[in-house]
Amino acid sequence: MVVDVAVLVLVAHRRLRLRRLLVAIERDPSILEVIDMTKRSIGRPIELAGFASRLTRAEKVEGELAVTGQRYDTVLNDIDDQHAALRDHVGSLEQTRAALDKVIDRMTAGSNGGPNDGSGSSSGSAGGEGGAVGQVITSTTSDKAEG
Repeated sequence: MVVDVAVLVLVAHRRLRLRRLLVAIERDPSILEVIDMTKRSIGRPIELAGFASRLTRAEKVEGELAVTGQRYDTVLNDIDDQHAALRDHVGSLEQTRAALDKVIDRMTAGSNGGPNDGSGSSSGSAGGEGGAVGQVITSTTSDKAEG
């Protein structure tokens, strides 16, 4: 959308002149008696005077919109700040995850020289079957269930 600045300035000047006229009429309604309405195209000056309240209402709405815009900007700034904090926090969590992954990888590595590597026990005791280290769980309930 292209905005013509000259047109906006022209409209603003017209609005300002109308506002000044309305304020003058509100202050001194006898001004309307001086105007020869037979030569004018405006047949109802009372309607023209009613525009003052409309302009006041429009100015009030403009003020309320400005306040709402400021609140909106404040909320967006807070969201940006919180997003930056979360982004930094995620980065530190990713570093912590990577460090934990390294620790877990070291703990579960195939041969680290400890007793759980599948060779013999470091204490010299041979575990259950064939010297394998670990716990073997068997079920003995199947014999009882057949009888």
